[in-house]
Amino acid sequence: MSTSRTVDGPGFRIRFESLPGYLRAFVFDGTDSLAVSLAYWRMLADECRATGATRLLVLEELLSTVDTADIDPLIDVMVEGGMASVRIAFVELLDDIAGSEYGEILCRERGITIRTFSGEDAARRWLLYGD
Repeated sequence: MSTSRTVDGPGFRIRFESLPGYLRAFVFDGTDSLAVSLAYWRMLADECRATGATRLLVLEELLSTVDTADIDPLIDVMVEGGMASVRIAFVELLDDIAGSEYGEILCRERGITIRTFSGEDAARRWLLYGD
């Protein structure tokens, strides 16, 4: 049985859904920027700590994207939030796969287990069962 709730962030919304084996977070209704990404990753880290989730499926459906030059402070927030202890499948629903893959490489260098996908089914399989 899953439970879900939607929370408002500064310039976006997140629908959290607790599913068997993982937490699903759908980030939507906004335009991405460094400030938006920093805020939603803080909220994701807080939710993982609050629920004890060790597997997180993130679906991002935001307009625009964060510049690659701004990825380092974003990863700092993820590390500070304890995301290195969470396996993360990140689904880019709009168009910035290349930027997300670059972020994935930098995250892995900092000890965060994350992989970028363009579809939820493949992301869920990797999240739950590995490569």
